[in-house]
Amino acid sequence: MFDAPFEGLGFFAMTATAIFLEAAPFLLLGSFLAALIECFVPPERMQRLFPKRAVPGVLAGLFAGLFLPVCECGIVPIVRRMLQKGVPPASAMTYMLAAPIVNPVVMASTYTAFQGDWFMMAARTAMGAVTALGMGLALSRLSAQDILLDPAGHGPACACGCGHDHGPTGATGAGTGDAPACAPVTARARITAVISHTAGEFLDMGGMLILGSLFAAAFKTLTPSTLLTLFETDPLLSIMAMMLLAILLSLCSEADAFVAASFTTFPASAKLAFLALGPMLDIKLAIMFQAVFTRRVVTALLIVPPVMVFVLSYALSLFGP
Repeated sequence: MFDAPFEGLGFFAMTATAIFLEAAPFLLLGSFLAALIECFVPPERMQRLFPKRAVPGVLAGLFAGLFLPVCECGIVPIVRRMLQKGVPPASAMTYMLAAPIVNPVVMASTYTAFQGDWFMMAARTAMGAVTALGMGLALSRLSAQDILLDPAGHGPACACGCGHDHGPTGATGAGTGDAPACAPVTARARITAVISHTAGEFLDMGGMLILGSLFAAAFKTLTPSTLLTLFETDPLLSIMAMMLLAILLSLCSEADAFVAASFTTFPASAKLAFLALGPMLDIKLAIMFQAVFTRRVVTALLIVPPVMVFVLSYALSLFGP
């Protein structure tokens, strides 16, 4: 592809660095918001927000992503706690799939990555919402016992970071129930907990972002032009290839739009398939699913979202712009 090895190496380094630097601020913002939820919004308080009936429940789970934005990197433990604390499965499972896509940070990063393309942002949000609603309705008849491997669970961690269950009021001190005593929660402890969670989340997913940036840059640098032409001209192949890439790269939803946008020669339908599927299913999520959910729920999560995303993406390639 390049006449000189150093020219190709320079292009690779420039592309990888550009992708990472564009995406890193959004990943940091997403990590900060996730830390705020982890430290200040105990999942048991969420159940008051979610109706018991299936249709209102899935809609509530969908819109919760706007106000409780969490990327897919930390969504599974949160949803497990929600189910253990009585949140209806229809709401919790819809929220799990929708929150990494239907949230302001991801919308902003997608809009920025695609240089102000409102269609890409809206289409990604719509595809994620439709898939999440479908899965939420499909699982709405199940109970927490049918969904979770460990329905009983354990007490939630308090905002001070000690890991104790202080009950619904968060009371502390010796002799106040079964929970061990810890020091009263101070403003400094809360700030320290937020900073610690933010740093840990950013560093964990920053490694994934670096890997994704390197992979995307290597793909653009090393892939023969004839192979790229084949993907460009065949919507079916391009959609399947980008869906597989989304699963393998396991990128954070706050940063994956910048990687998708770097595949400039691929059709919009293929890039949307990448953006819609990745936050709902990738390698790390598949592992977490098997550790938290029952076998039939895991099977549904591994099959239904890819099928729905493929159908929606292929329909867009036939009838869309």
